Amino acid sequence: MTLGADKVETIMTKNIHYVRQDQNIRDAIDLMAENDIRHLIVRNEAGQLAGIISKNDVDKFKPRHKNNDMNEKIIQNLHVEQMMTKNVRTIESGDSIKYAAEVISHCSYNALPVTDEDDKLVGIITTTDLLNYLLRHC
Repeated sequence: MTLGADKVETIMTKNIHYVRQDQNIRDAIDLMAENDIRHLIVRNEAGQLAGIISKNDVDKFKPRHKNNDMNEKIIQNLHVEQMMTKNVRTIESGDSIKYAAEVISHCSYNALPVTDEDDKLVGIITTTDLLNYLLRHC
């Protein structure tokens, strides 16, 4: 089989971590830290995909005051919806890994939510997943 012809479902992360768009950023920061991850899927109130938020998104907007109490107050008042990427592109679990790599590299993404043929969210694929795949096959 040609490198990259395997399906996305073979390397995607199936254990998806979520936050709601109405949660505060502290919840997202804590969930990322607790699970040692850099991307969270964002759901709306109906449980549908609303966006994605990354550690980079959070780091860009983290307040940098010398007063840590002030920083925490600001973080507690920021909501996921204010920092998340909306209108997220998705990829299907049956798509090739090569196609996923093309989408991620051409669109400057670091992660893509993965859906099945019924548009149900089934995973997430990240640049780390792609690099690990490459390392296993080279």
